[in-house]
Amino acid sequence: MDWRPDVAFAEFRDEAGAVIPYGKRWDMSPPDDTYSRSVHPERFEVAWTLARALVDHLVAEYDVDVITDVDPHEGRAPRGHAPTPRAPIDGVPPAVRRLVPRGEGAPLTVVETDSPGVVMLAGATLEARAPVCGCDACDENVEEMADSLEELAFGIAGGTAWEAIERRGVAGGIGARDTGSRSWSRLGWSDRRAARAAIKKAPAMAPWPTRTSAG
Repeated sequence: MDWRPDVAFAEFRDEAGAVIPYGKRWDMSPPDDTYSRSVHPERFEVAWTLARALVDHLVAEYDVDVITDVDPHEGRAPRGHAPTPRAPIDGVPPAVRRLVPRGEGAPLTVVETDSPGVVMLAGATLEARAPVCGCDACDENVEEMADSLEELAFGIAGGTAWEAIERRGVAGGIGARDTGSRSWSRLGWSDRRAARAAIKKAPAMAPWPTRTSAG
């Protein structure tokens, strides 16, 4: 994709001095102890670079306002771990930016987290994380992180995202509800009521106006 910057994980070495091939470490099942550790989480700082490039692309293509003085969890239904924004860094964008279309469509909130990593939030329940997990076993690569952010961002901007309360819980996804991608959140009944109320108040997920259409 033309928005993606040319970035890669920093180079890290193991105790023997060999470069650790993050993103392509396991040909077979990873060792059991790697599921509970992340030896070099700082490698995921590249997600910040990816998110900034994606935001720049969206701002160039769509007629949106960028708001930085926002609570990233405002209007959100209770769901899982809330991302903690990173501390300010001189010379780079704020840790939280919300893209609000000047017309129809749902806002998209981009949070650079202190993990490090990125969480994108939309609607009452939709989110994308880069990395999704971050443990050494999952060994996510840069392309997978970019894919995760891109799917939600373009789903929101293109008006193909959706969310709903269904019998099994809160459902959401990109594309047709019967064939597109889908995510689930299992909530207690009190949280499900809160989710239902939040979804009813959330802006309709219509396509964002483009710069061209805005004149």
